[in-house]
Amino acid sequence: MSARRKSTRRTTTGVALLGCLLAGSAQEAQAATAQNPLSRSHRGVSKETWLKDVQTVADEARPWVERRLADVPPGQHPAIVLDIDNTALATHFDPGAPVEAILAIARYAETHHAAVLFASYRHQDAHDKTVADLKNAGYPVDGLCLRPDGSSAGKAEVKRNCRIGYEKKGFTLTANIGNRDTDLQGGHDEKGFKLPDYDGWLS
Repeated sequence: MSARRKSTRRTTTGVALLGCLLAGSAQEAQAATAQNPLSRSHRGVSKETWLKDVQTVADEARPWVERRLADVPPGQHPAIVLDIDNTALATHFDPGAPVEAILAIARYAETHHAAVLFASYRHQDAHDKTVADLKNAGYPVDGLCLRPDGSSAGKAEVKRNCRIGYEKKGFTLTANIGNRDTDLQGGHDEKGFKLPDYDGWLS
């Protein structure tokens, strides 16, 4: 057999093997997605899918808030605390627009005498614009805590310090809603609810 024929056979075999490997990888990825739909690659996440996944979490948070605000001990000042980007506001998919499922919870809290507070890693110099953005989206804003000027603290620490600060003002944080693990780490809330971030892709 000529060297040219041998080379052609090796090339054909290699292409076939590569095709099998790629097919197997695709099947494994599809299986992983089916088992954990909130871990899918951002390439497959549309606005509609994201809103559906957000609604799933909101459907857990809303009854908790309702039960908690139905039985508030005398002298207690209940509140909910919300992350902003891709939690209260649809920053990635529709900048400036509210996330309707979360807005509904905020409005329920307001009408049942609970404060609506916000904690964000946005810079302190964005305070006034952030308040305006939230109010334009329909949110009541009873408190806004941002990253202090010159702070080198990470997101989890900043958010935790915000919650501690709210507690020192007399608020009981009945629910904490955010889309990143750092929004919920460190305690200082009665119950946390995590919205999807798709393995950190959605900020």
